[in-house]
Amino acid sequence: MVPINAFKNGVTPLNEATMNALLNLQPFSVLYEGTQRDAKTGSGVLENTLADYNYCCRFTATGTTEVARVELHLDKDGTGSDLVVQIRSGMNPAAGTDGTLLKEIVIPAEFIPTTAAYISIPINLSGLTSGAQYWIVVKKGGDATNHLDWVGETTTDTNYPAYRRAGNSGAWTATNALHFRVFSGASGLPRHVIEGVNAITTIEYSSGLPSKLYQYIPPSDGPAGGVRDVLTISYSSGLLTKGV
Repeated sequence: MVPINAFKNGVTPLNEATMNALLNLQPFSVLYEGTQRDAKTGSGVLENTLADYNYCCRFTATGTTEVARVELHLDKDGTGSDLVVQIRSGMNPAAGTDGTLLKEIVIPAEFIPTTAAYISIPINLSGLTSGAQYWIVVKKGGDATNHLDWVGETTTDTNYPAYRRAGNSGAWTATNALHFRVFSGASGLPRHVIEGVNAITTIEYSSGLPSKLYQYIPPSDGPAGGVRDVLTISYSSGLLTKGV
């Protein structure tokens, strides 16, 4: 599959290949609600600011060799910052070993609510080992006014260790447990569509019906900018009529 990129002045070439790519049918993957394979949840409301630290937590691929999506308990202060989520294997945070990067996904700040909620992140990762342990890493971003918070508990959990680190190398420091859920499988409602390898559409539901569509298409030179659209869906007499 090939990347699908937004246009950017001075970066995107206007040629036959680029223009035809807009007209071609694109390969795509549909990610569903799926089955929950692991999770750390709780009543805690402690906000861990991503302006100060990178954070990571461990999960187990219980009974599955793939991860369709993860949900992170997040909120946004100010205008927030883009969310960068990684899945890693072979990680040992206490020793400063970051392991192998398996997947990285960017979610625009515009898509994160100001009120804490579990936000679905498309992963679409296969080839894992059932029963093995992996790590969710969320990268540092934003500033004191505009940032995201990862919500968690006020205590640690040895079954779901979590760590934080201010820099990009060296040992991590153990911290309180962080809220997350991991899903796999094709069941329930569609939650995400990935076109090519990087164009993401997310579907939000209300009372079992699609209520919003979020689309992110990054430019070819990095995650900043690009297409960041949100459409609110309207219904009339139970029929979908428009998205604005």
